[in-house]
Amino acid sequence: MKKRLILAALAAVAAVACQKTEAPELSVSVNTLSIASEGETVQVSVTSNQEWTVSASESWITLGQTAGSGSATLSVSVAPFTEAAARSGQITVSSEMLQQVIAVVQSAPVAPAEPSKNSFKAIALGGTFEVEVPKGYTFTVNSSADWITTEAAENGISVTVAPYANATENRSGKVEVLFGTSVLAEATIEQSYRNVEPGELLIEEIYFTGSPIEGSTNSSDDQYIKLTNNSDHTIYADHVMFVTSFITGTISSVGAYYEYPALEDGLAVENMYVIPGDGDDHPLAPGESLILALAALDYTDTMGINLSKADFEFYDENEYWPDTDNPDVENLEIWFKASATITMLHKRGFESYAICLPPYGESAESILENRHWTGTFTFYFNEYVIPRELDTQDVWVIPGEWVLDAVNCSLKDSFYQNPWPAAFDAGWTYCGEYDGDLARLGKSVRRSVNAEGKLVDTNNSTNDFTPNATPSLK
Repeated sequence: MKKRLILAALAAVAAVACQKTEAPELSVSVNTLSIASEGETVQVSVTSNQEWTVSASESWITLGQTAGSGSATLSVSVAPFTEAAARSGQITVSSEMLQQVIAVVQSAPVAPAEPSKNSFKAIALGGTFEVEVPKGYTFTVNSSADWITTEAAENGISVTVAPYANATENRSGKVEVLFGTSVLAEATIEQSYRNVEPGELLIEEIYFTGSPIEGSTNSSDDQYIKLTNNSDHTIYADHVMFVTSFITGTISSVGAYYEYPALEDGLAVENMYVIPGDGDDHPLAPGESLILALAALDYTDTMGINLSKADFEFYDENEYWPDTDNPDVENLEIWFKASATITMLHKRGFESYAICLPPYGESAESILENRHWTGTFTFYFNEYVIPRELDTQDVWVIPGEWVLDAVNCSLKDSFYQNPWPAAFDAGWTYCGEYDGDLARLGKSVRRSVNAEGKLVDTNNSTNDFTPNATPSLK
């Protein structure tokens, strides 16, 4: 019995001795993880005969577990990376006696071969534009001018262009979106010194004849001008000037006509009326129109047109001929008027008309002081009268770069010259076949519309306008 107990004890000691001699083990399947910039999740095999813990040196490395025992599969997730230089970290697996380190290297994204290119046009009022930037990049923004500011937006950056006041020429700037030294996107900005460009706001219609008065050879005073936004974006009518020609292009029924000195680049005008506003008071969406009424009254009781809902009216305060003011319709500003009474459009069509946009800083005073047209013109009255040279008085020159649109008017059988230079209108339009033609009453000149629904604008009123047309407000 005693012998058996001794043998059992010896066996137990031998077993313990064998256990203590088993070597600790800890290994991992990879020593380096190379991760793409988009991020990914990978599996790492841990082989061990012990308990172990695991940790990551960086917050962008996420581990599926922080401890284990024996052999196991460790899930490692690396977040997407958007910086311009690669980043690195490490994973440490540790047991009581052993340690394994796995290097984690994540590459930077590769910039596109070509940057996205954008081009924006801003009006003087300024504006905001969106620049789309490719996803997956941390970027910086450089602006070439202090009047261009940027901020982050959902799909890239928002570019804000500051107002541009008191200027007479356009300005340009540039924005670059940088990924390190690579350009992800760029935008060029061209800002105008005005809020309306030539050809964007057009004279769509001129109703100068007035509606016929029953039993009379006269017509009503329900005259108006219709201005329309022919562009694809919102414009602002503030400061737009309506002018009438000093030069006439029609020989009168008694044979009188004039010859004027040449005026190559500009308009000789006598009446100047301006739409009021601070720059953004009168927005016009694409296709929208404004009605300028010579008198914003309801003429329907005399078979005329109701102009009481016009957008603006010509209101002339004077002691000779009291004008009627519609308090519900905003008055145009008078910069100069030739008539000592009330301004009216020439009912037989002897005048021409234009809309202009003086630069910021120009005023009635500056025009009247600096832009007087000096020269002489010659008056002819049949072949028996000796021509007379007369000085131009109360005539002003509007520079060509201010002109947005111009329309020459005359009579069909009495036209002899265009009041405006051909650069502004190479043709002319009319109501009435001859001087005194009563069939012209109640008719207007209206601009044609093309197949796309846009107003036709070739700078030639002979092609662009329908003469003797039915007024749009009838």
